[in-house]
Amino acid sequence: MNSIEDKEMNITLKLNGIITSIIGPTNSGKTTFLKKLCHRIKNASITIDEVCISEYDITFLKNNIVVVFDDNFYHCDYVAEELYYYLRQLGYRIDEITKKIEVISKVFKIEDMLDMRIDMLSVEYRILVKILSYLIIKPKIFALDNLFGYLSEKRIQEIIKYCRNNQISLIFATSKSDELLLSDEVIIMHNYKAILCADVKSVLNGNTILPYMGIKLPFIVDLSHNLILYELVDKIYYDKRKLVDKLWK
Repeated sequence: MNSIEDKEMNITLKLNGIITSIIGPTNSGKTTFLKKLCHRIKNASITIDEVCISEYDITFLKNNIVVVFDDNFYHCDYVAEELYYYLRQLGYRIDEITKKIEVISKVFKIEDMLDMRIDMLSVEYRILVKILSYLIIKPKIFALDNLFGYLSEKRIQEIIKYCRNNQISLIFATSKSDELLLSDEVIIMHNYKAILCADVKSVLNGNTILPYMGIKLPFIVDLSHNLILYELVDKIYYDKRKLVDKLWK
């Protein structure tokens, strides 16, 4: 899997472990695209490596394309059972499932939570369990619909690191411009069409379109633009620490 294209929505999306953010106003098409990607909305406009998604084997798609939506639905009452559920649906053996649960619970340090009821967890941990119950599959494409807003920065970085280490292409829809800095590529949506698909730096540099859509620039980028006007810096910074180091030199 190298690329996804949705001709109807004008989306071109690179894969191979690349992290992509999708941003746009309310009702711009972010969630609709993700629903099409996992066939919640049947369509013939999405192609993977120039082959229509409908031509792929359904088992292949279930193992390789996963989308996690912002809802409060769980199949099981307990954490370990939820981590177990999707792997069992995909036909994994019990010993394989046990090993995968052991590995992912250790990576994300939730070993002590495995016997806990999901409804007794904090919102952040409930969302984390939902995410991990799909991420445990290690799909080629892993998409999140506005879920980073529930997680701490530390948890977000752990998920990103896990995806990078396992060559998982992470796609996340967001309404928060600061989250764009987590990605390599950005897709800007408007009226159910992508008006721009580009690398994050080219999207945020210069006369970016985001403010004209009512979307504020990430704080550190907006600050950099203002500091350039006062000739205090000569380029856009994307990292707060690097900007502070530059100003205090």
